Amino acid sequence: MVELKRKPEKIFETETRENIRAIVEKENNAIIVASYGTFSTGINVKNLHNIIFASPSKSRIRNLQSIGRGLRIGDNKKKAVLFDIADDLRYKKHENFTLRHFRDRVKIYNEERFEYKLYNIELKV
Repeated sequence: MVELKRKPEKIFETETRENIRAIVEKENNAIIVASYGTFSTGINVKNLHNIIFASPSKSRIRNLQSIGRGLRIGDNKKKAVLFDIADDLRYKKHENFTLRHFRDRVKIYNEERFEYKLYNIELKV
């Protein structure tokens, strides 16, 4: 009789993240699509040039940790770019959470003295 045991989730997650990291370190134009939960802790990718925030988080620590991952020094890396995407779905006096959280992140960028540019993109229906 053969008994099969499933690996504990944490071990699987650690192995998977490490495999992804190893692949990305060797690539020139790798793209990783990951949630905060997947890549917020326990990952060290030096060859990370771009980060996209597309989730409404206002956690100072979480955001700075994510930015820090992009700022790690790599062999062929001169800069890192953060794309912080937020929608503005205000209606009368109601302001959506994504926009409020974006404003909180901009406050963090100002407090940390990050250089940034804001782009307003009008979508036509």
